[in-house]
Amino acid sequence: MELLRKLCEIDGVSGHEDAVVDLFRESLEGIADSITVDAMKNVIAVKRGDQSDNRPKVMLAGHIDEIGFLVYNIDAAGFASMVPVGGWDPANINGHTVRVHTRKNGILTAVVNRRFEIVPEKRKHTPAMENIYLDFGLPHDEVVSKVGRGDWVSMDTELKELGECLVAKAFDDRVGAYIIIEAMKRYSNPAIDLYAVGTSQEEVGLRGSTVAAQSIQPDIGIAADITGSGDTPGHPERMRIAELGKGVAIKQMDSSVISSTSLVSYMRDLAEEKKIDHQMEILVRGGTDTSSMQKFGSGTHSICLSIPTRYGHSPVAVIHKHDIETAIELLVAFLDSITTETVF
Repeated sequence: MELLRKLCEIDGVSGHEDAVVDLFRESLEGIADSITVDAMKNVIAVKRGDQSDNRPKVMLAGHIDEIGFLVYNIDAAGFASMVPVGGWDPANINGHTVRVHTRKNGILTAVVNRRFEIVPEKRKHTPAMENIYLDFGLPHDEVVSKVGRGDWVSMDTELKELGECLVAKAFDDRVGAYIIIEAMKRYSNPAIDLYAVGTSQEEVGLRGSTVAAQSIQPDIGIAADITGSGDTPGHPERMRIAELGKGVAIKQMDSSVISSTSLVSYMRDLAEEKKIDHQMEILVRGGTDTSSMQKFGSGTHSICLSIPTRYGHSPVAVIHKHDIETAIELLVAFLDSITTETVF
């Protein structure tokens, strides 16, 4: 999984996806017929079929941005405040190191911590974002000579093995990008036109996929993304979303979309026929690029294949290898099954 490692360890906070764009493009050179990048930094790889004039257009979406921060202000002692890019629980970043991408001075390491609370009761509570700061280990004058407002901040975690699982900073959603790249490499169906899209700015409102879906106007849209799990200690069993290691999760609904019910049935039947381990996902809160493709495509049947994840939106997200493998297997089986006569 060297490609997955590279995808997860490079940095690309929403709006700054350039390095991920380059890796996505490099991964599909020679596989896709064309690869373009639009103004939003969506990277769009197209592989055209050759069997008929009415080939269905299938759009795969895996977002290439990750959550992070922007440097906001620097105080008189050289500590910097931050604003979040994407959804953060401040407790998840406290005590971790980050990489600060400066405009002129390369990448600096900083430690994230919370401002001291003199009242013991207040120290028991999760810190507010305005009480989180960056410590560069440098005096004020040196910090302001190197760091400026708007410099972007990414997490600092290498991908590692964790038993049967993997831990990394940006599975959301570099694992989805990995899945659609691998699917484009492995499928062999000449009856479809396939668009594998690394979408931008998903974490700040599904922005890139909205633009890409309007441009492509797909007949079928499939997002690959993470979902929650709820299989950890203390999580109510009645609220469980999916379990790590039990296979790819087929999304039925989240707070942004109800997946095409006919496409859900087709995908579920295919998984059963091919004996691919899978789970059915209902996510009470959260959304993915599935919603953009459904709303802004051309009457698009949309669905999402999800990877169950522990500790999402943190520097130490955990996923299971088997779930990645089954997601690729099911997606390739789906792509190879579609004909010009397939009706959902």
